[in-house]
Amino acid sequence: MGSSDETAAGPAVARTIELAASLAVLTARVVGRADLAERARSLGRAARPLADADAAAYSDFLRTRSEEDRQRTIELPMRMADLAAQTAEVAAEAAAAADGAVGGDATVGTLLAEAAARAAALLVRMNGGGDAAEGASARAARAAARV
Repeated sequence: MGSSDETAAGPAVARTIELAASLAVLTARVVGRADLAERARSLGRAARPLADADAAAYSDFLRTRSEEDRQRTIELPMRMADLAAQTAEVAAEAAAAADGAVGGDATVGTLLAEAAARAAALLVRMNGGGDAAEGASARAARAAARV
């Protein structure tokens, strides 16, 4: 998985967080919640570089099989899980601030962020990090349960 142009799980998770954040921004702007829109924008910006970083970490690990590179394949999905949980929470808040169908974009964003958190937690487990990201996954699930 040499670059983020290739389809790999980590970059897909990071891009999903970006999409979820964008949907939260849209709803937050429509309902006049500039504070939520800025929080969501910030989360999307934070997720963006993780796609390339994760692709590089995975490529490096496949090449070296070093413990240092394996740790990066755990650390990056951990960061993604946390960002996804935060994004789910912001998106759920934006959805709650909207009336009816206006909140649909943020509702979908919440569900996408939950899926991203679950996927990131799975990557952490698969790469040897155990249940370290389960808290973030649970936070995202609680946010999704509110929409």
